[in-house]
Amino acid sequence: MSTPLPRQTLADQVYQYLHAQLANRKIDVGDRLNARQIATELKVSRTTANKAIERLIEEGLVKVNDLRHSVVVTLPTKLKVHDSNEFEFLNQTDSTYEILLEKILNGELGPGKIIKERPLAIDMGVNPATLRRAAEWLSGDGLLERLPRRGWRVNLLTPKDIRDTYQIRILLEPKVIVKTIQRITEHDLDFLEEETDRLIAMGEKSSVYERREADRQFHQKICEASGNRVFIETLEPLIRKVLLVTTVGFRYGRSSRSFEEHKVILKALRERNEKEAVKSIKSHLQNAKKFNSDIWEHK
Repeated sequence: MSTPLPRQTLADQVYQYLHAQLANRKIDVGDRLNARQIATELKVSRTTANKAIERLIEEGLVKVNDLRHSVVVTLPTKLKVHDSNEFEFLNQTDSTYEILLEKILNGELGPGKIIKERPLAIDMGVNPATLRRAAEWLSGDGLLERLPRRGWRVNLLTPKDIRDTYQIRILLEPKVIVKTIQRITEHDLDFLEEETDRLIAMGEKSSVYERREADRQFHQKICEASGNRVFIETLEPLIRKVLLVTTVGFRYGRSSRSFEEHKVILKALRERNEKEAVKSIKSHLQNAKKFNSDIWEHK
């Protein structure tokens, strides 16, 4: 069995692109990095643009000023990637991965569905090799299974799979939050709180997709703020693996309770209350585990 190819994320590519722009003085000291503008220019989400900016902040190249603007304060001494007219930012594999992921999450490619590489590649307007690599990334996320000589199958998540995945998260995320509480910035907390408040206020008027993405972003942001790459690389696939389950759970009314639980976690983080932060995130994940596995069992 071949090992799935590691995926360089869109955030990695945006970071490299911005780093190259800084190194070549196409972005200079004093310039403001606007996530919305970067996202529009590069055709990615604001979340992806924000992740890239956060890495530049971690390196000390960018700082958040009193107006909460991300401003360049120094330039890198050397180039991490080659910047040229051939710098390919959004390659076909990235785009294909994102399209396939959305097809799985919205049910167009439902659990158990067999994916034939060549017909789907033709339908999507990409070559089979591109589709195959994107499928390997999704296999690494636990969403697809390789079928020799037949293609790929969308994984059939069982209630036990869901419980097992959440159990690992329940073990790891409280440890992550202990690191995060020491490092997370007020800027990050403000961002997460504003997004949580917005979705609570919108209630069922917001789309299931919006709610699911906000939930993913919440847990991913907390994980990334820990600064521990091993935690990040371990948890990100687990968070992605239950996205489909989360979507179904939100359709059955889990979202309002989930976001209220996010508020409790954010309060503990803001107060730097380690005991309460650990308790609240563990309780939140246990509730999600029970609700989502029960829903899946009777789906």
